[in-house]
Amino acid sequence: MAKKSGLGQQIFVHGYDLSGDVATIENAGSPRELLEVTALNASAHERVMGRSDGNLAVSSWFNDEAEREHAALKGLPTTDRIVMWAFGATRGDVAACLVGKQLNYDASRGTDGSLAFTIDTQAASGEPLEWGNTLTTGKETHSSAAVSDSRDDGATTGYGLVGILSVTDVDSGTVTVNIQQSADNVTFANILGFVAVSAAAAPTAQRLTLSGAILRYLRVSTTGTFSNCDFCMVTRRGTLQDDVSLNP
Repeated sequence: MAKKSGLGQQIFVHGYDLSGDVATIENAGSPRELLEVTALNASAHERVMGRSDGNLAVSSWFNDEAEREHAALKGLPTTDRIVMWAFGATRGDVAACLVGKQLNYDASRGTDGSLAFTIDTQAASGEPLEWGNTLTTGKETHSSAAVSDSRDDGATTGYGLVGILSVTDVDSGTVTVNIQQSADNVTFANILGFVAVSAAAAPTAQRLTLSGAILRYLRVSTTGTFSNCDFCMVTRRGTLQDDVSLNP
């Protein structure tokens, strides 16, 4: 790991690849409430940590091509949206993910004639902004059923797993995307299977969780009869510090 620039990043809004339209990430945060619990006999403030939150705000250039910025954002849906911000196109790159409500789609025109929009997304599913790592090389393409190279996470962990999937396009057919694990990087088994995605259903996104021990090596596999599935996968291993434990 080393210091890195913000170049060559990717962003997906519920499966829509807006990497070529988003200009800036205005804010990505997971603030915490601080609760006042100062007692009558205290001579200084006493506080405890409260609920966590999450937000992700971006600005984008207007683009009304199919499956681009305007198509993805203009509807202001009332349902949850999954936003995925990948820091690069190398397997294992840091990524931020948020399941939340899109609050706005606000336009501004610059004096130079530029047309931009700002979009704020606020956590709404009981989960804060999540920091994970890509299990794909950014957006990856499987032309048919296949497995991707594995990612070595160094050791088995015992606090569950979050998997976040963005499917940007499927040319034809129906694809099922799976996360597999292995102790030795030789023998793999499925541990998370996402809902099958048809060509008509893309772009779309999903988030799944799994409790218990997660083995050292992880990889992505695709099954089904399909052609050219474009997708990005991010995983986050659970920790003892999770606000919401992945282990029941």
